[in-house]
Amino acid sequence: MSIPLRNTTSRYGLVSQAFHWLIVALILFQYTWAWRIDQAEGIRMRFELVTQHKTIGMVVLGLALLRLGWRLFNRPPALPDGMRGWERWAARAGHWGLYVLIFAVPLTGWLYSSAAGYADFWWGPLSFPSLVEPSEVLEDRLQLVHQSLAISLGLLALVHALAALRHHFINKDDVLRRMLPSWQSKD
Repeated sequence: MSIPLRNTTSRYGLVSQAFHWLIVALILFQYTWAWRIDQAEGIRMRFELVTQHKTIGMVVLGLALLRLGWRLFNRPPALPDGMRGWERWAARAGHWGLYVLIFAVPLTGWLYSSAAGYADFWWGPLSFPSLVEPSEVLEDRLQLVHQSLAISLGLLALVHALAALRHHFINKDDVLRRMLPSWQSKD
């Protein structure tokens, strides 16, 4: 049986899975790229890496918008019946926290770049407008906010992954499997 495009009552559909795993991969790529920027020698290499990092950030922002739109019309599967109240609350809070951070990190990066006086470039001629006037004070503050939110996203994503592994290996339920493309659905 193939994976349906839309979410069902017991699993995420192919579109939701694709958004999830593509955004995960791009965010992991972003952390690697940020580390490479810090290690880069020479202004030209640093500028190239920063431009690529900003471009991927804008791709993440665009995919997050599409993912949120898809989620509005495709309810996620229900949480397992055996989950306790605090676990349900934590799962919902964690998911919405991830959504907020997946939007906030690229938006603060865009603001930070604008405050630094640099346009964000796509691969090619497309550029994004500056959101604020250049300001060294604002640039410093936005850099700190962007980095703090990125660290928060990484930590919350780690908790999310550990919770999924807990469901799979300790609770032995289908929470993790319903987001994996290889699992065959009962629906």
